[in-house]
Amino acid sequence: MIRRLILALVLLALTAAPAAAAQKTQVVTGKSGVTAWLVEDHANPLIAVSLLFRGGAADDPAGREGLAHFASGMLDEGAGELDSQAFQDRLDALNVSLGFSASRDVFSGRMLTLSAHRDAAFALLRLALTEPRFDAEPLARMRAAFLAQLRQRQESPAARAGDALFAAIFPDHPYGRPPQGTPAGLATVSADDLHAFARTRFTRDRLIVAVVGDVAPAELARLLDATFGGLPASSPLPPVPPAKPKLSGGVAALDMPVPQAAASFAQAGPGRADPDWHAFQVMMYVLGDGGFSSRLTEEIREKRGLAYGVDAGSAPLAAAPLVVGGVGTQSARIGESLALIRAEWEKMRRFGPTDAEVAKAKSFLSGSLPLRLNSSPAIARSLAALQYHGLPPDELDRRAEVLAAITPARVRQVAARWLTPEALTFAVVGETAKMRLQTP
Repeated sequence: MIRRLILALVLLALTAAPAAAAQKTQVVTGKSGVTAWLVEDHANPLIAVSLLFRGGAADDPAGREGLAHFASGMLDEGAGELDSQAFQDRLDALNVSLGFSASRDVFSGRMLTLSAHRDAAFALLRLALTEPRFDAEPLARMRAAFLAQLRQRQESPAARAGDALFAAIFPDHPYGRPPQGTPAGLATVSADDLHAFARTRFTRDRLIVAVVGDVAPAELARLLDATFGGLPASSPLPPVPPAKPKLSGGVAALDMPVPQAAASFAQAGPGRADPDWHAFQVMMYVLGDGGFSSRLTEEIREKRGLAYGVDAGSAPLAAAPLVVGGVGTQSARIGESLALIRAEWEKMRRFGPTDAEVAKAKSFLSGSLPLRLNSSPAIARSLAALQYHGLPPDELDRRAEVLAAITPARVRQVAARWLTPEALTFAVVGETAKMRLQTP
C-alpha cells in the first residue's frame, strides 16, 4: 500500500503538462497501418497513452450482459506467461499504471509510464490485449466483486433511476441495458466468452490511440507496430444499430423505501460533431450544466431549497445523442422539482439565455479547457475522444476562437431548435406513495 501511494504521488507530480497542451498534434502511422495522435513533451520523462476500441457494452450478446465490463476488469489479471500476481508485480516494479473500462459505446484503455520503461510498459499492454489469461482464480474473484457492485447499485436511488430511464427510453435497443451488466449476465460469463471478446473486439479497424509525452514520432511508430500490429485487422461484429429513443414526456416511478428520492431525465441532443454543438453547450451551461451558475440550480436549490444538487448536460451517444440530467429531493417534493425542470426547459426554449448569461458561459467554457487539460493523461484522453468523434487534431486549439464567434442570437436559435420540454422523460425512484407527479 505504501509503495502504491508513493508511486501515485510521483506520477501525479510528473503529469502536470502545460507544455504538452501547447504543442501541436502529430499524426504518426506505423508500418502496420496503426495510427496515433501524438503530442510530444520532453519536459518530463513520462508517456501517457489513451486508447479506445469502438464498441462497448452495447455490443454485449444477449444473456452475457456485462461482458465488456467484466473484460475491462480482467485484462490486468494475468497475460502471457504472467499470472495475475506476476503481472501486477511487473506493473509495480516498472512503476506502470494500466487500466481499462467499458461504456455503452467504447472499450477504453489507459497507460502511464516513465519513458525509461516504455518498451517494457508497451509490452505489458500488448500482452494484456493479445494474450490475456482469464484464469479461474481471478475470474471467480472479479465475478464476486462485480456482483457485489451491482448489489450496491441497487441500493442507490440515483443509479436505479438512471438504469430505469435508459430501460424506458431504449426498450428494444442495447442502450437499454446497464453497461455494468446484470446479475444473470455476469453469472454466466465464462473464460471462453472473455477470450472470444478479446479476439473480436480488439481489432485494428476499431482502434484509436493517442499518446502524450516523452517519445519521438519514429520511436512511437515502432511501438505502435510492436504493440498493436499483431491485432486482427477487422472484426466480424456488426455496428450497434441506430436508435430512436422513446421520449414520451412521461414519468416512470419505482418504489424504494429511502428518505430521498432521485430522478433522471433525458431528451434528444446534438452529436459531438454537429454544427450546433458549441452553441448548444453555451446554452446548456446556462440551463443546467453550469453548477451553481445554472438556472436549474438557482430555481430548485437556491430559491426553494428542494434539492442539494440538480444538473443536466450532453451525452453524445453514437447511436442516439441525448441530454441527460438528474435531481434528488424528498419523495413528497420530487414532483415539484420535476415541474420546475420542465418549466425552465420551456422558458429556455421560448426566450433563450440573456446576453449576459451567454457572455458568462462563453468565458467559463473558454477558460475551463486549459484547466481540464492539466496533465498528460487528460490531454491524451481528449485527443482520443476527438478521433472517436471524427474531429480534426486542431479542435482544441480552435475552441476559444469558435466560442468567441458564437452570438447570443445563435444560442437562442439553438435553444429553440433543440429543446423539447414536452418530450422530457423522467424516471423517479423513491417512496411512490408520497409522490405527486404530473405529466404534460
